[in-house]
Amino acid sequence: MAPIIEIKDLRAAYGKKQVLNGFSMDIAQNKITAILGPSGCGKTTLLHCLNGSIRSEADASVSGHIFLQGTDTAALHSQQLHRRIGIVFQTPTVFPFSIYKNMTYCAKYNGIRNPRELRRLTEEKLTMAGLWDEVKDDLSENAMHLSGGQQQRLCIARALTADPEVLLLDEPCSALDAASTAAIEQMLLSLKSKYTIVIVTHNIAQAQRICDYAALMDQGQLIEYAERDAFFRHPQEERTKAFLGGIYG
Repeated sequence: MAPIIEIKDLRAAYGKKQVLNGFSMDIAQNKITAILGPSGCGKTTLLHCLNGSIRSEADASVSGHIFLQGTDTAALHSQQLHRRIGIVFQTPTVFPFSIYKNMTYCAKYNGIRNPRELRRLTEEKLTMAGLWDEVKDDLSENAMHLSGGQQQRLCIARALTADPEVLLLDEPCSALDAASTAAIEQMLLSLKSKYTIVIVTHNIAQAQRICDYAALMDQGQLIEYAERDAFFRHPQEERTKAFLGGIYG
């Protein structure tokens, strides 16, 4: 099966600071790919390139190619790319109004107006995120009153209302407790049958629990990329062995 995303010689800089240095990698469809690496190695920048959000950063420059289902994403309008490749950030970014309005905001922006369809979409995506049973009687409540773990799942559910092909997650569990982290991991495992998921995480144990493929980045380059068992049990590169052994990162 052809990869859903092909990254070819990707380079990105902020002003004079080079962040990605000829990064190339294929991303498998309907799998969870974990991106690991030390702080500052370019993981978040990679996600912003994939989603196209780097285009709005005034001092950013990008070269190379990203193909989504064979189409160069440079040819896609930013709004179209955002719909096809969704992103959820490290800190939950719920809007300061009701749970229901959070869930329908993007859908309305994308042209859905029918109240019945909006309600159906809300229930469907909140159910996918494992949140529906917890909030179905409180949809009119301010989303800011949800717990941190619930807010993060709401952000994921909201991203799914655009029905993206790929979902990017940047350290989604870094500020959450063990129970919330477990809930999100279980949700991601259930979502991969419908979506391709790329997760940036510092948590090696988390990557081992949920990923199908793992990649190590360092200094803006790909160091090693393999299926989960091969990556964690039989790494080929010395830097991978050192990172997994806690020697650096």
